[in-house]
Amino acid sequence: MRTGIFGGSFNPIHYGHISLAESAIKAGFVDEVMMLISPQNPLKVSQHLAPEDQRLEMARKALSDHVRTAQEPDVARRIVASDFEFKLQRPTFTWKTICQLRESFPDKEFSIIIGADNWEIFHRWRNWEEILRTVPVIVYPRQGTTPVHREGFPSPHILNAPLFPFSSTDIRQGIQKGISDSELAAMLPAAIIPKCREIYSRMPSRE
Repeated sequence: MRTGIFGGSFNPIHYGHISLAESAIKAGFVDEVMMLISPQNPLKVSQHLAPEDQRLEMARKALSDHVRTAQEPDVARRIVASDFEFKLQRPTFTWKTICQLRESFPDKEFSIIIGADNWEIFHRWRNWEEILRTVPVIVYPRQGTTPVHREGFPSPHILNAPLFPFSSTDIRQGIQKGISDSELAAMLPAAIIPKCREIYSRMPSRE
């Protein structure tokens, strides 16, 4: 089974995340996507995060709700939210996670899914060279950009996924400004709107 590792804070999960995971499956790069909810991003140690168990709960509920409404429910069912990194020593690093995943799931062939912004700073990642030697990398570029090739390593797979004009930060800030449920429903599954309001209406929204 070819499994794409899609790590992130998911603070909160939204349709951009879900669409990206679906696109990786539809493009034939992977058979399934494992969304790894990050307890802490080593490059964003000051980020204001909702508690990890709440982010996991929202991601699982959002994905379950999406299966119910998706145009291709078979694809939607192959996206799962995972707490795998919660069990690892912190801070978590992608290389360590990959090693632990390969040990825990020897029947799976892993790849990682990252954005062009992370690919541009990939050389800052812990053991980045080992990552590139070990697993394929799938990069979703920003509009008008071409991911760089790193000499001596395999070129990344380029994922042409739909671009969404909002982020998790926009959602948190919108909640604090009192945007309507209908506006939020355009960005994330309706099933998690009440929980998002409960969490983010009283939390700093800056990264």
